[in-house]
Amino acid sequence: MTQKFTTSVQSNKKFRGIKNKLQLYFSVYLLLTALIIGAIFMFYEKQERIENITDLLTQLHIDIQTLSGVEKDFFTYETINTAFFETGQSEYLDIRTKKLYDIQNGLIVLKNRKELRNEDIDKKLFKLKKSVGEYEVIFERLVQIIQRKGHKDYGKVGQMRKFIHKIENSDLPFKREKLLMIRRHEKDFMIRKEEEYINKLSLAVQDLRAEIRETIQDKERQKEMLDLLRNYQYAFLDMVDYEKQIGLNIHEGMRYQTQQKAYQIADIIAEINKAGEVQAQEITYRIKYTLGAVVLLCFVLGMFVSYLISKKLSLPVRQLSNSIHKVIKNDFSEQYSIKPIITSDEIGWLSKDFGLMLNKIQNSLQETKEKSEEIERSQVQIMDSIRYARQIQDAVLPTESELNEYFLDSFAIYKPQKVVSGDFYWVYRKKRKTFVAVVDCTGHGVPGAFMSMIGQTLLNKIIGQSKIYDPAMILEVLHLEIQHALKQNEGKNDDGMEVAICAIENTDLGKQVTFAGAHRPLYYVQGGEFLKIRGNNRSIGGKQKQENQQFVTHTIHLQAGDILYLTTDGFADQNNPDRAKYGTQKLTQFLEHIKEHPFATQKIELLKEFETFKNDEPQRDDMTILGLRV
Repeated sequence: MTQKFTTSVQSNKKFRGIKNKLQLYFSVYLLLTALIIGAIFMFYEKQERIENITDLLTQLHIDIQTLSGVEKDFFTYETINTAFFETGQSEYLDIRTKKLYDIQNGLIVLKNRKELRNEDIDKKLFKLKKSVGEYEVIFERLVQIIQRKGHKDYGKVGQMRKFIHKIENSDLPFKREKLLMIRRHEKDFMIRKEEEYINKLSLAVQDLRAEIRETIQDKERQKEMLDLLRNYQYAFLDMVDYEKQIGLNIHEGMRYQTQQKAYQIADIIAEINKAGEVQAQEITYRIKYTLGAVVLLCFVLGMFVSYLISKKLSLPVRQLSNSIHKVIKNDFSEQYSIKPIITSDEIGWLSKDFGLMLNKIQNSLQETKEKSEEIERSQVQIMDSIRYARQIQDAVLPTESELNEYFLDSFAIYKPQKVVSGDFYWVYRKKRKTFVAVVDCTGHGVPGAFMSMIGQTLLNKIIGQSKIYDPAMILEVLHLEIQHALKQNEGKNDDGMEVAICAIENTDLGKQVTFAGAHRPLYYVQGGEFLKIRGNNRSIGGKQKQENQQFVTHTIHLQAGDILYLTTDGFADQNNPDRAKYGTQKLTQFLEHIKEHPFATQKIELLKEFETFKNDEPQRDDMTILGLRV
């Protein structure tokens, strides 16, 4: 009997040990934690399924926008690409087919998701699938009509060229001026897409037909020429009919239909997304309420277990906790340390380990403080160097007073995104010519500034030493010099620049301005009319698809008081708080609006417009605008 009582007392003491108590309490906590984690996992699993549906809708919207962009590229590039009409193959159509396949798969996946489905959403999904199908039918027919219309030697355009070339190459006597007038009206219609040129061409054909009947006496040859002329006119009218089906402007034809259908699809996706968000919120609220109840229950049980732990763990734990808080409150200062707990249990071991850890932390904090001070000193030196580089860059740029030595009046807006800029403007006088350029280099800050210095040096070399004065040739040589200087043929980098450059000289007709642009246009005011010359769709430097395209020099004649505007894309690419860009069209309209103001007022208005548009948004890119009154 005594032996059994002794064994029971020993077992009870063992159970009351700290290690065993902690194991028991930890088991309870583990159980509570498992309940909370399980509830949280259930919540996030449902939440993730809902978010996947939302992401799928967003991706569908992005795919529709991408599809529209690919179609725009197709109309821009492939409709003038003879390889497309020869083979019927197009990388843009291949990309579009793949993207359409993704959209259709997305619709199938969306239809199979049941989490947010209801009768209203099902109707919208059916409507969306129908609209996508109608959209595809319209686009395929549009591509067929474009192929029938043709380009150069293909389609109706090719038939027109074949008939008219036979007339042009004949040795029969008739007035060639009348044939040239037909070709002129044909070209005017192809460029402007205006119906008045159809009637003009018909009248010109009648005139030429009368001329052939009057001047060609050989009846057989006369009939041959008249047949060719009639076939040409029929082919032209067929081509006109195809153009009308495609759309003579952005508000009519099948291109307009595809655009409206794309808008309709985007609206349906937005409606589905909105309906899904409402239903998702309702489901989320229910899940949150359930999770809150589970957490509250676990919290109550946890408080009870915590009370038991706090009651059973004695003074050594509180002493250790107070000591740790004191060290933390004094930011791990070396003057404070963990007060040791002299016990033979886990608390004593923990106290010793905390002391070692504190010593390690204090040593690490001291090392970190020393390294931080060293980094701060280096940062100050770097910023001082960059600010000095800004002074050098500003010194290289011509001031407005220097610009006014070459022009009647001028203004310059030069706003780097960072301390130094990848934009620069440049003026150079050589003999009777004044050269002026605005350049946008790849990158911002220090990399862009290095590129700008390289660009200024090379422009001075090309004109000053190599004596190349034609703007297009200057850009060609600058392109080669950049590739050579940056070793781009060896694949070192792909940096480059966009350039607008003019050469201005006095002539008997006034001011002759020759211009060439690499991705940059020239805006000018001639006799009070605001006009624009597009640059080539090609950059300076790097490897480009358009490298075989030669830069073109454009020549205009201005009078004293007319205006030139040269810009980088910093103003047009600036976004507002709604993430919308200002845009090139809006900038063009604003320049036209203020063109009559004095230059000082124009500069103020442009800066005010820029700041008002971007609001609190950070400046996105370096910005330069140069205004010159010749």
